Amino acid sequence: MKITKNNNPWRPNEFSTQDPKEWKIFPRNLTARAAYIVPGNPTTTRPEDAVDNCYPGLEMDARNLHKYFFPGLYFEVYRSDGARLVELTPSDRAAQWINLGLKESDLQDELFLWILKGKTAADQDATNPPAIEFVDTDNTTNIKDLGGLYIWRKVNALFPGKTAVAIGPKPPATGDSLNAAKAQLNSSWNNNNSHLERDPNGKLKFAILITDRSVYLSNQGVIDPDVYKPGELTRTLCTPWTYDFRDCQCFYWASNKPDVNSSEDGKYQYLNFQRKNSNIEPQTEDIANSYEARRLREIDYAEMMVDWEQLRPVVNGREYGESYKPPIPPKGRILTLEEIKKELAYLATVEHALAVQYLYAYYSINAPAEEPPEPDLKTFRIWKGANEVFNIAIDEMRHLHWVNQVLKLLGVETTVKRAAKIGRRFEVPFYLQSLTSTQLQWFIDVEEPSRSTSTGLDGMYVGIQTSLQQLSPEELDPETQRRAVEIIKLIIDEGEGHYVRFSTAQQNLAFYDNAGRGDLPKYIRGGQWSQLSDRPNPELPNSNLYGVPHVEELGSEGFILQKQSDAVYLTLIVFLKLAFAMQDEKISGASLRQAISLMFKLNTINFKLAEKGLTPLFTIPKWWESDPPVTSQEIAQTLLNTAKKQLLESGVLQSSAIAQFAQKAPLTESKVLKEPILSKVLQKVHNESIDEVLAHFDNAISQTTFQ
Repeated sequence: MKITKNNNPWRPNEFSTQDPKEWKIFPRNLTARAAYIVPGNPTTTRPEDAVDNCYPGLEMDARNLHKYFFPGLYFEVYRSDGARLVELTPSDRAAQWINLGLKESDLQDELFLWILKGKTAADQDATNPPAIEFVDTDNTTNIKDLGGLYIWRKVNALFPGKTAVAIGPKPPATGDSLNAAKAQLNSSWNNNNSHLERDPNGKLKFAILITDRSVYLSNQGVIDPDVYKPGELTRTLCTPWTYDFRDCQCFYWASNKPDVNSSEDGKYQYLNFQRKNSNIEPQTEDIANSYEARRLREIDYAEMMVDWEQLRPVVNGREYGESYKPPIPPKGRILTLEEIKKELAYLATVEHALAVQYLYAYYSINAPAEEPPEPDLKTFRIWKGANEVFNIAIDEMRHLHWVNQVLKLLGVETTVKRAAKIGRRFEVPFYLQSLTSTQLQWFIDVEEPSRSTSTGLDGMYVGIQTSLQQLSPEELDPETQRRAVEIIKLIIDEGEGHYVRFSTAQQNLAFYDNAGRGDLPKYIRGGQWSQLSDRPNPELPNSNLYGVPHVEELGSEGFILQKQSDAVYLTLIVFLKLAFAMQDEKISGASLRQAISLMFKLNTINFKLAEKGLTPLFTIPKWWESDPPVTSQEIAQTLLNTAKKQLLESGVLQSSAIAQFAQKAPLTESKVLKEPILSKVLQKVHNESIDEVLAHFDNAISQTTFQ
């Protein structure tokens, strides 16, 4: 900024503001600071906006920037034998070296960078930094250290400021020229004078050149167009994009393509996006977990470069042909705000019920908890199918949270009750059984994407989203409306993914049993999981139920595990109910994170039962459905006390802990039930993580208000 001194003798300490040009601030980056969108290249073409996390990078190759590190010289670094000087450019900056005696004809003798002297580390003295030699004088240096890319890494570390280079013919292993160049470099550095030396035949022996390192950006903050030609920074990228597009998978953060997608008619859920055969190609055993076999069926690099446009368009995970017809807007009656609230309260109970159904079905699959290190194809398939079901169950718990977030936004009481019936159209009573063929198909039907507001779980959310968007500002605050719609959209999108993932699980499990599963597939665990129930299937009256919850004999190991499972399950939903009802968002969020540890505890107990051929019960007390909402600290503490009691009685927390608490921590009383509760200062007893979570909720209840 240029400031002009005011010449007014009466006000000598003030500066003139009459001419705005005198006060104008000239931004270094004109394009980025412009008050409007500047026509031309987007901001992502700028070097400071480029992604350069690997070699050669994603948007530019930084090596091309540093090839001009020394003004007037252009070095080629893509070589195994060093950095070769190939051009004196640009001419105005090379003039000083030409005036010194360096000639274009000298380049025919293959001049290389011998020595670099300049500051390359923060702790170095810029007045006399160490010199870095790029020649092997003692034959002990790894030959890779002499390559051009090694030299580039050193150049990349150069600080702005005084820099010297020694250049000469192809680097000798030893020789007087090299020793003379090293001595001359030290002398020239101290005297700040460049030097050039030739032999009697006029051949260049070496040259010592000294100046400041190049400034890569112009005064306007852009790459200097006088130095870098169009395409200079991207010319060494992989063609430049098709290699990465061919090799990178969808989970790579910079990728913009699917790995797999469904067929246009939706019949096939697992098709390779890059398959050579654009028609439907049935899957074979060798491509399930064989990288090389899969690549043989994909287009190669050359085909990607020439025929990339032959890849079929994919919209919402599904292939389309020459045209795409957007889905018809959902049909159905627009709900009022009160109807939306009522419907969401019901859907929260459905999410709870589905999470339990999915978890129960997951435990029935005879698959390991963790991915086997070296599985055969069948073992991998069954683990993959089971893992899909487990992850969807976790998603449903997240949906339960999201629905309660919307309820809270709308000023409605949150809920963790469990639906007795699932679906407005299905009207199927809640039940638990093993993941039979019928049960898996039922899960797919529930999650099937629906553009109708009257069918499927997804369709119910579509109707709510549409109705929310139709509310006027007088009916609902616009910001609340925006946040609620965003959350509902998340549930819809993830629900559509559940349909695809359940279908994938179905394919994996069918493969395991050679598609001949019958009524009871072979992947179901033995014991109680395979037992036929005398109860009718509530979904299909003519179909059987297998593996319904079975209470083990009183006092047996299985009975104890079932009691612990129920205690942890009740405590978990108590924690969720408390966290959802907390008004302070930070405390509520922290409480939800604390409750996650109990999910892991519940999974551990239930998996022990499953491995023994026994079933968890997922029992909800009769009082739970009629339990009042949490509206005060007193009600919250009473509810927490009930969970603690269940944990103690089941042995999850040992009963001996009561004596320890009585001795080491003062007991308080609940203002509602007048019964002793555990102190916030819990002792480390049966399970440290549960103790810590209980302590957190004791503290949280005392520090927040409720709905």
